[in-house]
Amino acid sequence: MPDSEQTREDDLRQLLTDAIEVQLAALKAGISFWTDWIEQTSDFVQSATKTLSSINADDTPTKDSLLALVDAGRASLRSMTDIPRNTATKFIEELDKLEANDAVKQSSSKSSPNARTSPKKANGRPRPKRAGRAKA
Repeated sequence: MPDSEQTREDDLRQLLTDAIEVQLAALKAGISFWTDWIEQTSDFVQSATKTLSSINADDTPTKDSLLALVDAGRASLRSMTDIPRNTATKFIEELDKLEANDAVKQSSSKSSPNARTSPKKANGRPRPKRAGRAKA
């Protein structure tokens, strides 16, 4: 019976550790999203401000300066649509790093003679794989 309680405790510890790792990966991806969004927005604002000030300096705005403003808006929107995909890719990469670290830990614990059985393998079932990877 004590061995069963230890296994249950190890399983719970591993579950909580995995949940925290996923939460941290999500927070890192969220920070990455907002950082990219702020950078893209800032670039557009600077470009638009510069173009608008040149338009306002002239009595009659040229067609080229108006087209430059429209192009800057298009480029900004195009880059904004890439941000969610890039964020999802970074999130998945972070999860893959965690999974690789877990695999290294498992292989090193198997090689040590006094190591306990890994909680993921304690019940004989492999860890489920994640579905739905973002395409780059």
